[in-house]
Amino acid sequence: MSRTSILVAFFMVLLISCEEGFITDCRDCNPDPVTDATLLIYIKDADYFPTNPLFTLYEGEIEDNIILTQYYVDGFPTFLSFQALLYKDYTATLEFTLDGQKYITVDAACPQVRYDETACDEPCYYIYDNIIDLRLRYR
Repeated sequence: MSRTSILVAFFMVLLISCEEGFITDCRDCNPDPVTDATLLIYIKDADYFPTNPLFTLYEGEIEDNIILTQYYVDGFPTFLSFQALLYKDYTATLEFTLDGQKYITVDAACPQVRYDETACDEPCYYIYDNIIDLRLRYR
C-alpha cells in the first residue's frame, strides 16, 4: 500500500469517527426522565428597542404554515418562553420596525433530551437545542 493511500484512509477514518461534542450544564440536569421542554426565545437586545414587534411561533417550518401563536409583544421583555414537545421542530419569527426600516428575524429549534452518566455528580437527563434567538445581530 502506498503512503498516499494510507494517509487518505487515515483522514477518512478521522472524518467519519468524529462525534458532535456536548457540554452538560449540571445546573440544568434532571435526575428524572424528561417528557417536555421549555423553549427560550430571545427577542430583544440592549442596543435597540423595536417598534411594534409581531411574534409568530410555527410548528415545523414556516412553509408548513402551522401557526401555534401570534401576537404583538407588549413592553420590552428580553425573552419569551413556551412549553414544547420533545423532538418536534419549531420556527419563530419576529417582525419589527427599527429607525424606519422593517426587519424580520427567523430562527428554529428542535428540543431534544439526552442522558448523561458521567459529566455531573449523578446521572441525569439534559435538554438541549431549546433556544431560539430572534435578536438582530447586524444592522
